[in-house]
Formats: sequence, C-alpha cells, structure tokens
Amino acid sequence: MIAWIQSHPEGVLIAIALTAFIESFALIGVVVPGVVMLFSLAAVASNLGIPVMWVLAAAALGATAGDLGSFYLGYRLRHRLYQHSWFKRHADWLSQGIWFFRRWGWLSVVIGRFVGPIRPVVPLIAGSLSMPAKVFISVNLVTVLFWAPTYMLPGYLAGEASSYLATQSLAMRTLSLLLVSALSTLIALVATYHHLHPEHPRMARWVPALQSLPTRFPFAALLLLIAASTGFAATLLSRPWGLDALLAGQVGAWRASAFDPVAIVLTFLGDPATLILTGLMIILWLVLGGQHRLGAVLLISLVLLTTGIPLLKSAFDVARPGWTALPLNSQAFPSGHAAGAALFFGMLAGFVNQRRPTMSRWHLYLPAGVTILVIALSRVWLGVHWLSDVIAGVCLGLLLAALAQATHRLTGRSLADFRNSLTLWLLILLTLASYLIIAWPLGSVTYQLG
Repeated sequence: MIAWIQSHPEGVLIAIALTAFIESFALIGVVVPGVVMLFSLAAVASNLGIPVMWVLAAAALGATAGDLGSFYLGYRLRHRLYQHSWFKRHADWLSQGIWFFRRWGWLSVVIGRFVGPIRPVVPLIAGSLSMPAKVFISVNLVTVLFWAPTYMLPGYLAGEASSYLATQSLAMRTLSLLLVSALSTLIALVATYHHLHPEHPRMARWVPALQSLPTRFPFAALLLLIAASTGFAATLLSRPWGLDALLAGQVGAWRASAFDPVAIVLTFLGDPATLILTGLMIILWLVLGGQHRLGAVLLISLVLLTTGIPLLKSAFDVARPGWTALPLNSQAFPSGHAAGAALFFGMLAGFVNQRRPTMSRWHLYLPAGVTILVIALSRVWLGVHWLSDVIAGVCLGLLLAALAQATHRLTGRSLADFRNSLTLWLLILLTLASYLIIAWPLGSVTYQLG
C-alpha cells in the first residue's frame, strides 16, 4: 500500500479533493472528521514531495465543489428540505443554520467556511433561502482561497517537520516528542473541561439534568481532582519508566544548546523560595482585602505542599539522575518544583477564573498549564529529575489545587475577587525579577554539568 502511494502521488491529491468535498457537502460534513483527515493527508503529501500549491489547489477545488453542490441542492429543494427523511432527522442543524444565516447574511458564508459544525450547513441554507448565486459564488471563491492554506498548511508543515526530525539526533527527536505529547495532553484536558462543563450549550442540550446542579458546584475542581489523582496513582504504580532513562541519557546533548540559560531561569520560577514568597504576598493581599477564608485556604495548601513533599521524597527514596556537578541534597520523587508550580499556577488560574464567564475560562487555564509544563520540563532538561518525577509532582500539585478550589467553592459564601489587583501583580513581577538576579550566580553553579 505504501509503495503504491509513493508511486502514485496523484492519489493523495484526489483523496484531499474528495475529503474537502465530503466535509463541505450538505450536512454530511458535520459527522465526518474532515479536519483530521485533511491534516493527515497534507502531511502525507509533504512526505511524498508533492508541491504545496498542488495540495492547496486540490483542497480548494474539493471545498468549492462541495459548497456549490450544497448551494445548488438547497436552491432546488428550497422549502421542501424538511420533506426529505435525511434533512428531517437533522432538523435542529437546519434550524441553527437558518438562524445563523439570517443573523449574519453573506458574512455567514465567510464565517461558516472556517467553523466546522456549520461549514456543510450554511451553503445549503443559503441556497434554500434564495441567496443570489452570483453573490454566493463570489464570496465563496474568495473565502476558499484563504481557507485552503489555513487548514492545509499546518498538516503540510507537520509533514515537513517529521521529515526534518528524521534526520536529527536522538536527543532532538526525543525532545520534540516530549514537547508535543505534553502540549497535546494539556490541550486535551482544557478542551475536555470546556466542552463537558455543565454550562456549555451543548451539554445543556444533551444532559439537561446538569442544569439542576448548584451554582457553586466545583465542576472544574472535581474534573481536575479525578485527572490528577489518577495520573499520580498511575505514575507511582508504573515507575520507573524506560522513558526516564532514555530522556536522561539525552541531557548532555540538550544542555549543549543555547537554550540552557532559559531552562535555568524557568526552573528558578519553580524554586520553593519563589513560590513561598509570592504565595505569602498574595495571602497578605487577600487578608488585607477582607478575603480571610480564601487566604486561609491558600495558606493551608502552601503548608501542606512544603511539608508533604520532603516527607514523600524521604519515603520513596528515589535517587536523582546526577548530571549536575554539585549533587542536590534531596531525593527525586516527586519533583517539588513541578508540584509547587502546579499548585501555585493551578490555584491562581482557578481562583481568578471564578468571576469570569465559564466559556472564557480556558483563556487562563491554557497559559497557566503551559507555564506549569515548561517549569516542570526544565527539571528534566537540567538533568536533576526523571520524567516520572515531574509528572508525579505536577499531578500532586494539581490535586492540592483542586482540593483548595473545591473547599473554597463549597464552604465560602462569596467568589474569589482579584479585581483591582494590578499593584499586587506588579509587585510580584518585581519580586520575581529581583529573585532571578540574586539567584543567578549560585544557580548557574548549582546546575552546572558535572
């Protein structure tokens, strides 16, 4: 099969055009995972050396044919759409498409081309509501010219990247795999939270009983608690991993790059001194502002972490990889830096988000998650922790953050209030900058390769 594809690259172009056609055609595209298929086909085309312009042309041709076919079908059927069994079974899709088209007019053709759920619906509705064909075709052709590169170039570039990585060292390949896996896991968790939240419109339709939950029900904390406790238990029971040794063996190659000072700075952000100092600043600000219960929750969480991590390290007694010239005076499992970063940024994002609209909370959760990941992975990069150490540390920190969030939501009488806190954040940034300057001389020696 692979040999046939390599000798017949035009088959990939035909597959791209057909996929773009099907995912754009009336209603069928709603149930077809067209974005994933197009991404994969674009990556295959890149590996086969098919010019990118041919890939974009095939996708644009298929998408245009699908849109025009849907428009013509809607134009021919018009008010008889609901008389056909296929359309009758999906009357809710048609109703949403009609509302969307009447709300945005010709702009719905532009918006719909880039939004998966309504892409195969809008052209059909536009035709059934007698949108002028010249207007539809003109708008559609221009829109497709922008849609094709937007949807096809990521897959094509991913194929280029995979071909490039195949020629790189084992250190570069393992690092790339680690980063992609970590980011994919983070995005999957945030997306799961976003789409499964009881206040999400789709969940409200699918599971109406969720609307009866109390307004202070800690859904995000509960979801995080389940994921973090499962992750910690799985890591604890399955370690040590073969991947631990594989990644630790690449530390020398990684640290020879220009990124090494950045990794040291990132690991400083997870230092216990940094987190304790900034944590106490936030607690003091909360107490002075009258939020005593929230301040107490943060203080208890901070105390549990700073006292619990050393006890766990002593109990598990796992030796560090030992790449640094000066051996660190504590054991490896779990990583205190990873746990501290997860607790600090996890709690911060959770409490600040309490007064934000539910569907916008991922705007904070995603960057908080990225911050946690880069601090945790800096420990693996520097050769002072195994991968399983930092994963267990992140899970442990997020578990405590989830417990803190749930405790405050269930026992507090008011939501956390971080409005008018600009001065606090400026002081924290100034404190972090000062700490980095003071800690750099000693830190650069401490993390020097042995």
